[in-house]
Amino acid sequence: MKPNLATIALLAAGLAGCISHDGTYAPSCIAYAGSNITLNDGEFVWEKFTDEVVVNDDGEIVDQFPGYPMRGAYRIDGQIVLMTSAEGESMDNMYLHRHDNHTYLYTARQFEERKSSGKNAECALMLAGDSDEK
Repeated sequence: MKPNLATIALLAAGLAGCISHDGTYAPSCIAYAGSNITLNDGEFVWEKFTDEVVVNDDGEIVDQFPGYPMRGAYRIDGQIVLMTSAEGESMDNMYLHRHDNHTYLYTARQFEERKSSGKNAECALMLAGDSDEK
């Protein structure tokens, strides 16, 4: 029995739809400052972090990332992650990329660099829990 190409294409499309991109994306290197972005069931939480502590003249700790954590909704269109803040503002697109059994979340600049150089962006956000055993 020969496999029907249409059946194989439908099966592949169905399996691709089952792949979840939900989870927390964190820097793929040791980072002292950066972002963590959690995608979960159509909603995102974007947190910024740093190990630097800034204080004002009164010795009070200054909030270095006003407006964070940022929350909102997202949807995925192919590799593009379209994000809208809780206030309804469209945000810059992010891009999913799978390489060596890891899923990365790139900014537009990182995605363009990846396309032109063929190399992963340095310290790109990577889905936590991804391993080489998938």
